[in-house]
Amino acid sequence: MKYAFIFGTSVFLSEQPTVSYADASRRIDFLRILSHYRHINGGTDKVLTIDAHITSSDDLPVEILGNRAQEGTSIVTKTDDYRIGFYRDANSHHPILEVHQFTENEIAGLSSHIVNEIEAQRPDVVLGIKGDFRVEDHRILIENEKFFVDGDDYANGVTNAHNGVLLTPYGVIS
Repeated sequence: MKYAFIFGTSVFLSEQPTVSYADASRRIDFLRILSHYRHINGGTDKVLTIDAHITSSDDLPVEILGNRAQEGTSIVTKTDDYRIGFYRDANSHHPILEVHQFTENEIAGLSSHIVNEIEAQRPDVVLGIKGDFRVEDHRILIENEKFFVDGDDYANGVTNAHNGVLLTPYGVIS
């Protein structure tokens, strides 16, 4: 299985369904795709399902297992077939974390360098990641075309991240 993860205007292609942060001493897996949406004729559709282990930008621990916020987490979950988002409250329009599985029609509307890479690499699923959160003390901000890791911005990149997407204090590596 091949995944395309889109952060702002950057795309990461990986055979692993994980996004991690790593510094000099360790690697922290903070997002795992457990399943993606698929229609199954005559059966129950598969839904987009994730695990996430992050902290909101204002220090609220966010522990998601199988799309469910764990006990003691006061966040709101909004879902549909192709999207799962976690928000501070029901009125918030800015997610702590949102994962969106793009349909073929939505892929066509992305930046041309992303569309070209998706056409060339043919991933099984294309996922957009947005949010404003921390992995330990490291802030990650992803909004539309913006992508920041610890205040450093990244744009228009294409990375073949064979073993999962790996964010570091020095940028993005595979």
